[in-house]
Amino acid sequence: MTKLLALTDIHMKAEGQTIIGIDPFENFKRGLRHAVEHHPDAERVILMGDLTNSGTPEEYARVAEVIADCPIPVSLMCGNHDQRDNLTAAFPDTPTDANGFVQDMFVYGSTRVLITDTQFGPPFVSYAHLGQYCDKRFDWLTDQLAQAKAANQNVALFAHHPPMKVGFAGMDQIRMRDDKRMVETLATAGVPVHFLCGHVHRTISGSWHGHGFTVFKSTCHQMPLALTNPDLSLSTEEPAAYGVILLNDEGVIAHSEDFDIAQDDVQPSADAMPDA
Repeated sequence: MTKLLALTDIHMKAEGQTIIGIDPFENFKRGLRHAVEHHPDAERVILMGDLTNSGTPEEYARVAEVIADCPIPVSLMCGNHDQRDNLTAAFPDTPTDANGFVQDMFVYGSTRVLITDTQFGPPFVSYAHLGQYCDKRFDWLTDQLAQAKAANQNVALFAHHPPMKVGFAGMDQIRMRDDKRMVETLATAGVPVHFLCGHVHRTISGSWHGHGFTVFKSTCHQMPLALTNPDLSLSTEEPAAYGVILLNDEGVIAHSEDFDIAQDDVQPSADAMPDA
């Protein structure tokens, strides 16, 4: 079984700046430390986009400071709050595809892990908070799915923006807006896919056209369960989290760990056991 760690929506800001009173730097540092200390056997840490709040070089430098000593390989993703050119300048070893998108692939056992770039607009331009997956990116994805099919692999597809609606009036308007084409592409490929997403700042799971999906909480601020409210700026101080993803021959398992309230060395409770 392969273990991956996922941290998303870090929203790093300049030193001294906070979001609803939360320091993104300290939260990210604390979350990554907890993840690595408790899961040293993980194969990879994936930072799932919105690494920064404004995409500035200073913000990326602060992300780099936190991950500098991480003993586990780190992969970066691009979100709607990122600036792709600044991201790749700050992290020049970040893989990109032939068209400049921040996309990558790994194979662990029978699972092909795809890291996708759902930022709106062409390379090095950010136009909107909604997501997009254009012709060039679909070409890349179609090729990856074909390779997975040929190798009899299932797919764990990391995307900052969920392509599916998740029930929030506001956030559903800024999902990846190529949902119909994504459904058609997956149907043609005939490969089981599990989507692993960020963007919404809340733990959500479900199925979408026969494919599973998991959305992870932010390491910073969270989205309240205000489903009908169209406001995109709603934020709460609910506990932050990271994802623990297990890959095996049967598929994908996703856990969410609220690192600030997680308890270690929990003892069994006799009161919780049924009578013999």
